Amino acid sequence: MKLYVADNIGFCFGVERALKTVEECLEHERSVYSLGEIVHNRNVVERLKAKGLKVLHDNDPIPEDAKDSVLVVRAHGVAPRILKELEKNFKRVIDATCPIVLKLFERAKAAREAGYTVIVFGDENHDEMKALKGHVEDAIITTRPLALQGRICVLSQTTMSLDDFLSFGAETLKVCEPTEFLFLNSVCEVTHRREVEVKKMAFECDLVIVVGGKNSSNTKKLARIASKTTRVLHVQDASELEGFDFKRFKKIGVTAGTSTPLEDVGLVVERIRSGG
Repeated sequence: MKLYVADNIGFCFGVERALKTVEECLEHERSVYSLGEIVHNRNVVERLKAKGLKVLHDNDPIPEDAKDSVLVVRAHGVAPRILKELEKNFKRVIDATCPIVLKLFERAKAAREAGYTVIVFGDENHDEMKALKGHVEDAIITTRPLALQGRICVLSQTTMSLDDFLSFGAETLKVCEPTEFLFLNSVCEVTHRREVEVKKMAFECDLVIVVGGKNSSNTKKLARIASKTTRVLHVQDASELEGFDFKRFKKIGVTAGTSTPLEDVGLVVERIRSGG
């Protein structure tokens, strides 16, 4: 059995930045909250909770100790209205929104202010898209092309597949009657590189193991892409591989989402090498 581990693994810049912010706050502040899961990875969040991090969900009431607490905004961002409300209630609010996500918000807002109808290829229930709606309230978030007219601007959730986004743009152009059609690629380049790599891996391996959060958009995307070509296992961590018979496969590939720690990938590799 041959084992191939992807070159592009470990935290992306945006996740690394958000986690570093939280870690520093936990070292120096008495009470630290994150707005929602700081990243979409259960293991990472649980490790931070063990160090004292408290998670404030969108619909939770303001905690009683807010005035003595620091709150860190997740990498996926937050609506400006919510951010202002949090700043009124907490001792300090640190916005750890990924710069690539912030750029998407800025481009969407600029397009809307310029008179375009803004269409975003994405999942309306994803934290990033909920935040975007706070910047552009009438943005249309969809994965299905809509027949619209006038000046149209098409963007993408940063974690979506570039191939899918390009197809969406082409289909949207077919069904619309635009006077102007502005197509802006806002897919994160880091996630796209992993997408390209997993495609190649899927053709070469008879099993691909994708490591990362089950609620992580970019991780699920890698599993979906690979499953078009070969057998795929999407696991949170090595514990899900206990007792699995790896000897049935000649070539196994391992990759991971951008919110998956290197150590989690390492433990999966160890499990494979030990035979399950």
